[in-house]
Amino acid sequence: MIHVVGLGLCPEHRSPELLRLVCSAALVAGGRKVLDGMGIEKERRLTLTSMAGFAADLRRHAAKQAGDICVLADGDPLLFGIGASLLRFFEPGELTFHPNISALQAACARFGLPWHDCAALSLHGREGLTPLFAALTHGRLAALYTDARMSPDAVARLLLERGVTGWRMHVAEALCSPEERLTTTTLAQAAERPWHPLNIVVLERTETPPLALALGLDEGALAREDGLMTKQPVRALALSFLRLAPDSVLWDLGAGSGAVSLEATRLLTRGRVVAVERRAGRAAQVRDNIVRTGAWLIEVAETSLEAFLNDRMREASEAAPARKDDTPEPEPRPDAPTHVFLGGGASGPVLLSCARLLRPGGRMVAAAVLLSTLETVRAVIDELGWPLTVHQLMHHASAPLGTDLRLVPSNPVFLLETHKPSSDT
Repeated sequence: MIHVVGLGLCPEHRSPELLRLVCSAALVAGGRKVLDGMGIEKERRLTLTSMAGFAADLRRHAAKQAGDICVLADGDPLLFGIGASLLRFFEPGELTFHPNISALQAACARFGLPWHDCAALSLHGREGLTPLFAALTHGRLAALYTDARMSPDAVARLLLERGVTGWRMHVAEALCSPEERLTTTTLAQAAERPWHPLNIVVLERTETPPLALALGLDEGALAREDGLMTKQPVRALALSFLRLAPDSVLWDLGAGSGAVSLEATRLLTRGRVVAVERRAGRAAQVRDNIVRTGAWLIEVAETSLEAFLNDRMREASEAAPARKDDTPEPEPRPDAPTHVFLGGGASGPVLLSCARLLRPGGRMVAAAVLLSTLETVRAVIDELGWPLTVHQLMHHASAPLGTDLRLVPSNPVFLLETHKPSSDT
């Protein structure tokens, strides 16, 4: 039998039963450091190298049925530990897990923070921080396993650059060692000091945003220019046509006040939103509305649609392998959009660039008030050979008239809905 054993953070976390299991095992496996720390003899140790090779060696030893195998892990094996990696190669029934105290549990205990709804994130080797911004948008507590590059000060600086407010940072350094130190501080203070390389960060919400992030946001509560906001009925239908999944990547092109981005963020628990707006005043309004709602998941790109898309095309081409004619062919990147909403600026070149960058199976919705825009979108989608559905919205809202009510129409709006065929169709 293969036992995956959590050792906790210090010897005091290891029960006598756990130690007996390790001592009696025919083979003890794990990283070199943890095996050395437990004093495992050379003749019964298996050192972790590549995970695929390690798993194959474990399976081969288990097939011999020569006794129990123990795989050792610091902390808890199923919280960003070796246990999760082994489950890529073994069925759950092939492994027996022995939990223990993790750094997350210990840190929350030190700071007196109930962690039943804490988002646990690992920043090890991670380039983007989308999961972190998603956690700050939708939660009240987030624990971060850091590394040398994503240290507490680096994380604090990135959050400040995004404009994050209403959060404080707890840092537990060198837990369960003589050097242990606990610090609760502001993001600004955390950004200005060094930290012990062994640490875990817990971010805690201290202020509730003044405007709850919800579908059907009150337009009067948002920063906006008159007449330059996608109206609530249009937002509702556009979002339904986009069919966003929790991990979608949405580009809101011509974001205006950012209302579509804000409501989309309510639907994305793990995804990403990029709001592109060329006018500085409107981009500032988007940032203001992010602060009002705490929608930290939204990334604001203050640039023209053409410049934004040209940059993305160049990045995709540079990352793509060369074809036989040595012409780089853009391929979908991990940050490529699964969904695009065009609230304005739906020109032919913009639509074609969006079509090329959109992932196969991705969806695109464009809003059009002018008949010329409607015809442009229709022509481009027809040229691409994609399916197209045109919706016309005729919305009326009640308004007082004497002692009664009348219905006041809003300008008709077209929503054009399409999707990029999958590569296998």
